[in-house]
Amino acid sequence: MKCILLCAGYSMDDELKQKETASSLRKIHGKALIDYTIEALEFIQEIDEIFVVTNGLYYEKFNQWLEENSFTKKVTIVNDNTTSSQAKLGAIGDIRFTINTQNIEEDLMVLAGDVYFDFSLQDFVSYYQEKKVSVVAGMVSPNVEDLTRYGVIEEENGKIVDMQEKPIDPQGNIISLAAYIYPKDVLRDFEYYLNEGNLTTYPGYFVEYLYKIKDVLVYKIEGNYYDVKTLQNLQELEHRLDSKV
Repeated sequence: MKCILLCAGYSMDDELKQKETASSLRKIHGKALIDYTIEALEFIQEIDEIFVVTNGLYYEKFNQWLEENSFTKKVTIVNDNTTSSQAKLGAIGDIRFTINTQNIEEDLMVLAGDVYFDFSLQDFVSYYQEKKVSVVAGMVSPNVEDLTRYGVIEEENGKIVDMQEKPIDPQGNIISLAAYIYPKDVLRDFEYYLNEGNLTTYPGYFVEYLYKIKDVLVYKIEGNYYDVKTLQNLQELEHRLDSKV
């Protein structure tokens, strides 16, 4: 199994824009945000290589980060060759780009690069290994505001029967998290999806397409999951982590 970390989005935070760097490289308690994710991935025996896909603006920063760190698994930095938000490929475009340029022909995990989580990736992978169909990590939320900021899943016996990305009027209460595992036979569907001219921005758009043609399951996580795209997000996360100590 391979893993793609999505780190090609252009920073929303003004401080990071000035530094021309990615939110996933911002430090939390002395470590880059992406370090926490890779440390979790290093315990997953099934994964043998991690691809960090970024853009031309951040590419050298990620190379520098990789030179300064040592991981047990092979980590490859992929440059999608865009240099502005206007030219970006979008998350789904970056997944397809990485699949094609790195000749990925195995089962594939896809994770957002600018999040912090403490749920078990091994449990997530074990669930996939049992079911052998596409799986999306989900989290039940009673917060309507949160539901409008994420993809919202409706399921029957674990199978996705409806999903809407950032709905104005959410019909379900399960948030779709940016954590996915796809069997190798689904990889060609990224090409079909994009060739049809579908939206590329959020990875959840692909799931909206996929569940209508193939089974997609939701794995409900036990733990926490935080987006860290801005300085305010970072400060909120650090406060929560400090309160647990």
